[in-house]
Amino acid sequence: MTVDALIFGPHPDDIEILAGGLALVLGARGETVGGIDLSRGEAGTRGSAEQRADEARRGGEILGLAFRENLGLPDGGIRNDDASRDLVIDALRRHRPRLVVAPEPDGHHPDHLNAGHLIREARFLAGCSRIGPAGDPWRPGRVLYYPSRKPSMPTIIVDVTQHFDRKMEAIRAHESQLHSTSSTEQATTISSPDFLDIIEADARHFGAMIGARYGEAFSLDGPVAVDDPIAAVRDRGAAVFTPRRDTKR
Repeated sequence: MTVDALIFGPHPDDIEILAGGLALVLGARGETVGGIDLSRGEAGTRGSAEQRADEARRGGEILGLAFRENLGLPDGGIRNDDASRDLVIDALRRHRPRLVVAPEPDGHHPDHLNAGHLIREARFLAGCSRIGPAGDPWRPGRVLYYPSRKPSMPTIIVDVTQHFDRKMEAIRAHESQLHSTSSTEQATTISSPDFLDIIEADARHFGAMIGARYGEAFSLDGPVAVDDPIAAVRDRGAAVFTPRRDTKR
């Protein structure tokens, strides 16, 4: 199945947490969006791989993903190696997305860092006919990265205000990872009672930067072509530029 956008997550809840609003915005615009989890989350502190697979399925349905695949890479052991690149190259050639979304290749979590490098390289190599598994070459546009915990200034902020409640619903589908007073499993950052409030605070912060209530932040891998620089740089809420017509000739 071909899609307009393909979002990668190292673990089964990363798409919802870090790019769920983007998926919903694109879907509302009539774009098709697919999701690929690199690992099953089997090494996570909380929940089983089976639980997490079911939660990912439900989260994907809430986000309206056209499909959700899992590449089965080792949780805690994602590497940018030939075998892993071939799996990502195959996914890109099968689904032929115009937009690829991935974790920023500069962060504290090794799986996120390595996944960012893996997908960036696979995106380029997928366009080389003699590299990787069988399939017609396909090279999507430059990668759009969602951030890690390392502070950085985004280059793109997407207004997700209209879809924020649904994004949070999709995150809550991963209930094995979230706070529960009845759980006896070891606590994690995600299972903190404050975690969902932190997600909202981040969204409010990035939204405020563009004059919106909620926003999701992304950075671009390199420059992009712009046909209309005035439209690209105008402030949120500014009047749309209309060329003046001189009627006095």
